[in-house]
Amino acid sequence: MYTFPELLKEIRNEAGLTQAEFAKAIGVSTVLIAMVETGQKDVSKNLITKIAESLKIHPSSITPFLYYNKNESEQNLSKIEKRLIEFGEKLQEHLIKNRAKLLKQDGK
Repeated sequence: MYTFPELLKEIRNEAGLTQAEFAKAIGVSTVLIAMVETGQKDVSKNLITKIAESLKIHPSSITPFLYYNKNESEQNLSKIEKRLIEFGEKLQEHLIKNRAKLLKQDGK
């Protein structure tokens, strides 16, 4: 599963957009996108809302990935938490492969 910065970058790459084009498509600055993608800045509620609106999804479809940490041991997770991560992986794949196309259509 991707962390939020990785997910953002994957969505942008799948849409075939540069950071500047992606930023313009969702109505934010290029610097913000660069900083979030590199983990230098935490994502804001406002940015999540703008991304969700651009992907035509509910913001809650993105927020589960804000707290995902690849370095945490999955052995400490409950069965339901592990299933949620599995579901999250499927949701991320959907966001990247299906919804990212909307950014390219709207952004260019």
